[in-house]
Order: sequence, then structure tokens, then C-alpha cells
Amino acid sequence: MKKIIFISAFVLNAAFCSTGFAENNKEKIENDTIKGYSLGEVVVTSSSKETNSIKKLPGSVSVISPLQITGMQISDVVDISNIVPNFYIPDYGSKYSSPVYIRGVGNRSTSQASAMYVDNIPLINKSTYDFDFLDIQRIELLRGPQGTLYGRNAMGGIINVFTHSPLDIQRTSIGVNGGNYGLFQTHGSTDFKLNNQLGVSLSGYYDHSDGYFTNEFTGKKADALDAGGGRIRLDYQFSKNFKASLIGNYDYSDQGAYPYNVYDKITGEISPISYNDEGSYLRKVGYAGLNLEYKNDRIIFASTTSYQNLNDDMKMDQDYSPAYVYNIHQIQKQDAFTQELTAKSNTNKNYQWSFGAFGFTNQLNTNVNVNFGPVGIAGMLQPMLSRFGYTVVDSEIAVPGYFETPNYGGAIFHQSTYNNLLIKGLSITAGIRLDYEKDKLDYVTSASMGVKNNASGNNSILSASIPGSQSNDYTQLLPKIGIKYEINPKKYVYASASKGYNPGGYNIQALSELVLQEPIKKLMPNYTPSDFSQYTTYNPEFSWNYEVGFKGEIIPGFLSTEIALFYINIDDMQLTQFTTAGRKISNVGQATNKGFDINLHASITPEVRTGVNYGYTHAIFDDYNSGKADYKGNYLPFAPQHTLSVYASYVKNFTNRFIDQFSIHSQYNGAGRIYWTEANNTYEDFYGLLNIKAGVRKGICTLNLWTKNTLNEDYNTFYFEMNGKGYLQQGKPTSFGADLVLTF
Repeated sequence: MKKIIFISAFVLNAAFCSTGFAENNKEKIENDTIKGYSLGEVVVTSSSKETNSIKKLPGSVSVISPLQITGMQISDVVDISNIVPNFYIPDYGSKYSSPVYIRGVGNRSTSQASAMYVDNIPLINKSTYDFDFLDIQRIELLRGPQGTLYGRNAMGGIINVFTHSPLDIQRTSIGVNGGNYGLFQTHGSTDFKLNNQLGVSLSGYYDHSDGYFTNEFTGKKADALDAGGGRIRLDYQFSKNFKASLIGNYDYSDQGAYPYNVYDKITGEISPISYNDEGSYLRKVGYAGLNLEYKNDRIIFASTTSYQNLNDDMKMDQDYSPAYVYNIHQIQKQDAFTQELTAKSNTNKNYQWSFGAFGFTNQLNTNVNVNFGPVGIAGMLQPMLSRFGYTVVDSEIAVPGYFETPNYGGAIFHQSTYNNLLIKGLSITAGIRLDYEKDKLDYVTSASMGVKNNASGNNSILSASIPGSQSNDYTQLLPKIGIKYEINPKKYVYASASKGYNPGGYNIQALSELVLQEPIKKLMPNYTPSDFSQYTTYNPEFSWNYEVGFKGEIIPGFLSTEIALFYINIDDMQLTQFTTAGRKISNVGQATNKGFDINLHASITPEVRTGVNYGYTHAIFDDYNSGKADYKGNYLPFAPQHTLSVYASYVKNFTNRFIDQFSIHSQYNGAGRIYWTEANNTYEDFYGLLNIKAGVRKGICTLNLWTKNTLNEDYNTFYFEMNGKGYLQQGKPTSFGADLVLTF
């Protein structure tokens, strides 16, 4: 059925291409405002609260244009990995978590260290980061702490995604994409005006993939995907000074998840994927946002209001083997509200200022069930009970838990920029934010098991039900300062210092493991279980980022560059660690990250553009002793030492020819060495992936052929160790296909 739909769509699109309708819309397409641009061509500000234009920020920023999004085959946030220097996202195995690492700063669990915004709306949960980049106007990536303007969870940096405004562009696009491994994608979007004041954008998509990896136990693909969604945006220009934008978005995905291989560290042998319990992730995400802006020739007032909803269902075979050891079933339900108000100057004077206030409420409810099977009971629970002369008689033990983690917070912030300070071209930017957050945890978790007294032969039931509650408050001042000197309007140097901050939180998975200790107290009254509050709570993480850099044209109109050197001190570092029945975050000490980013962009001819993006990070522990080992001097896990992207594009337009345009885009993206554990005993050496996309356009029709991982590079994207075993996820093999798009 999918093949029939795919072929029909291609035939229909081809029919449109061959009609006179294409010729009638030729001028409209050529005048389309969706064009590629470099950083020097971007004139928009980074946000409604920034006092500098994005092209003159005293900090590291990369902008990905619509042409780059299309040419580099960027369809989601994971595809940005390695394209931007010192920006890395490992393929975690599902959309449940998108762990972002910027300059080595990141966390692979659900506590994010880099924040993501869509049309100024902050995404509260990292489980919502991985969505389809449909109808995107641009992507901005700000590296380094952005806490003064963005607050919590912006210690690594910020990802800003902006969609098209129907008041700026009116067009309709319909496309289909197909490839090997059962890939089928279709999308459509339209932007139009109802009148001079009101514009509407509508978009939708559907994605399917049969999956890349086979679970040998079931004989089925372990990572099949079905996903779909849509977006609506209404922009209304009430007057010359006042406009509003109402945005609604919904995404649905149902995927096979966690296609992990067992890895033998000693022999290097990788066992096939083979596990008996279900591995899947079902996610439903919706959000609505309202952006209001009033401006005159002196001031800009802006308001962003949002509501976000997440419902997901995760199932995981936690031993990743054919045996019934143990599995987990987790359901999350989240509702969040955010409100931000800002006021900023809108003059050409030397002094620019910005004030703002932000508030949020977030209610996250989590149901977790950890189920132990016969092999898990015999290997993990029975040895502990044998010491007291008991035998477990149950063949299956369930450990359910229900957790409510509401939190709320607020902040006030200010930033000032003074240009031409003392001398022409010298400016200073300073800001400060007061951030407050209140976190709570209410829980009830239980365990029950049937046991036999080996001495008497009597059976009994050991059980425990533990309700509890915890709360924490976090208050932080987040300052920053930056100095910039403009050598000329297209060339400047800068230096900056800023503080980053991630709040603390709770390890709810750890409670499922701790509750199993409670029944033992009935067997051994003097036994003292672990302290729940200390085991389940982790504290805030802090950083100071120092940076110097240069941006500008080296050869006017031909070669431009951006160079930054950074030095980051991290205190009370949050590190994800795996336990017997799950994972937890711990504060492990101090770390230092230092290195540099470099971007080189060249316009060889009007048709040919090329560039190199390279990042180097030396990230090591300064102080971390686990009690079992001293990791001082070891490299931080999941922080690539090198990231590299080399790209080239050729776009040639024709007049009175069989085709109107020919284009080819290629990029080589690489990363490594990546140490997977704090012990540095396993790592992934540098690897690179070659992606190519070539296409022709005739009238409203564009046909592209594409490949990913063209050379079929063998690499691993994720690795962890648990219960003495190693598990890894292999990178996707070569994929190829074609897409056909109508734009009118």
C-alpha cells in the first residue's frame, strides 16, 4: 500500500511539473524569499530580549539557513550533530531523550544542560526536543552559558528554532520522500494571507521507516518508526505597531526503541541484538503559544505565553538479552505553563537595554513498573536473601511506583549594552538574572515477594510500601559581561564571561531499587537501608565560561571566519550513573573544559559555496573520586574531542533551458574520540559520514537524489555499562533515496 501511495504521488507531482502551471508560476518561485544566507546576511535579533543583533553578539553563534537545512538533510535536532563545531547529540535509541553536548557540557539523562526554544517558546522537557523540522525559517545555536537571558538549563547553550511567518512569505509546498529500509515520508505546508493583516500557516507530515536493525529473538526490526504531526500558525498585524502570533503544534510517534548490542570489552565482540521483552516508545506532544509584540520608535514590549502537554509510554528490556531478567514500563504525563514578559529599547542610541520577567509551572506524573523475572530473581535478589536463610518462591516480582514531581519558578533579568564606549567601536554588554525554583517529589513505591524459610519450610510474604515527600528550593544569581571592539562594520573581536546553572532534581528510578531493601528489615532488624533522600536527590550544577573570539570577513565578499577560544570551570558536576535497576544522577566533583571553535565560509563563485566547521574540546575531571576509583585527569564521557564538518554546495540557475536549476550539496561530518565512561576504558575513535544530495528544479517541481553515510562508515553512537556488561548502539548504515517537492 505504501509503495502504491509513493508511486502515485510521484506520478501526480511529475504531471504538475509538465503542465503550463509551472511556467505561470516561474516568476513567483524565482522571487521566493526563502534563500540561503550566511551569518553576515542575517539582520534579525536573536530574541525579543537580546540587546545585540545576532550577527554582532559578543559570543559564539551559528545560524542554519533554509538552504542549509534542505541541502544538509537536516530533518530533526539530531541531524545538527557535528555540523556546528563542538555540538554533539548521540543517537540515544529513541525520542525519549535527546542529550545535547555543547563544548563537552551535557547530560545523557532527562536533565538537560542545553535549552531549546521554538518561536520563543521554551520546551520544558527534553523528551520533546526530537521533532520533525518542517517549514523552518532558521535555526540559531548559541554556544556557552545563556543563563542571564534564558535561565535554567542553559549552561551548555541554546537552540532557537523559528518557523515561517505567513505575513513574510506566501507559498505552498507538497513533497514525498522514499528510500531503502522502507523509508516513506510525505509532507505539506501552505502559507497565505486572508487579508493584508492576517496570515495563516498550515503544515503536516507523516514519516515511516521499517527500521535498520533486527532483533534476532523476534525476527522483527527493533527500530521501526511511524510518526506524524501538524502545525498551525496565525499571524495578525493589528496595526503598524502591534502584532500577534498564535501557534499550535502536535506530534505523534510510535517507534521500536533501544536496539542495543551486548559488547565484550575484553574481546571486542559485538553480539547481535536479541532480547525477549518489548522495546518501544510511544509519544504524544502538543503545545500552544501566543506571542504578542508592541513597538514604537523608542521601545518594544513582548509577551510569550505557552501551554505544553506530554504523554508518553516507554517499554524497555533492561537486560537486553533473550532471558527474562527484568524490564521496565514507564508512563509520563506532563502539563506545563510558561509566561515571559520583556521590554527593550528600540532606538539608534549608544545605550541599549532590556528588562524581563519569566515564570513557569510544571506538573509531571510518572508511573514506573520494574518487573523481575526468574533469571533476575535468581541472579539479583536470591543471593541477598540466601544470607538470611530464605528462598524466593515467586517466579515474577513487580516493583511499582508512582511519582509526582511538580515544580514552579520565576525570574527577573536585565541586560544593558553601551556602544562606542570611550572610543568608536568599543562596546560593553552586561546582564544579571535572579532565578528561583521550587521542586517537589511525592511518591509511593512498593515491593512484595513470597519467600520460604529454609530451616522451617514455612512460606511467608515479605512486602513494603513506602510513601514519601521531599522538596527543595534553588535561588541563583546569573551574571554575564562581554566586551566587543568593532574593527569595521563587518569585523570585530570580543571577550566574555558568564555563569551557567542547572538546578537539582530527583532520581525517581532509584526508588524502585531502594524499596527492595525494605523487606529485608523484617528478616534482619539491625539492617539499615540506604538513606532515600540522599540517594534520590542531586544538587545544582554550576559553571563559569570564559571566551575570546573574532568574527568577520578576511577577504571581503569571499572568505569569512568565526573563531572562539573558551575555558569552562564546572562545579558539582551532574553525571549519569547506572545502578542495578536503572540510573541516577550524582554530583561528582569538578571539571574543566577548554578548546576552540572555528568556522570558515567561502563564496568561491556566485554558484559555489564551501566551508569548514571544526571544534576541539579538552574536557577532563579535576576532582572526582567515586570511592572505588579516582577519575581525576580522565576525560568526561560523551564529550567528543573533535567535531568536524566540511561542506560544499553548487547551485546553478538556467534561463530558457530544459531545467531551471541544478544543485548539489555534500558534507562530511565527523566526531571523535569519544570516551563512553568516566573510567575511559571504552571509546569511539574519530569517524566521519559523507552525505550527498543532488537535484534539479523545473518550474514548481524539484527532484532530489540523496544518500546518507554514503561510504557505509562503521561507527557506534551510544554506549553504557550496567551490571558488569557493556551495551552499545551502532550507527545507521548507508541509506539512499529520492524526494520530489512541488512549491508554488
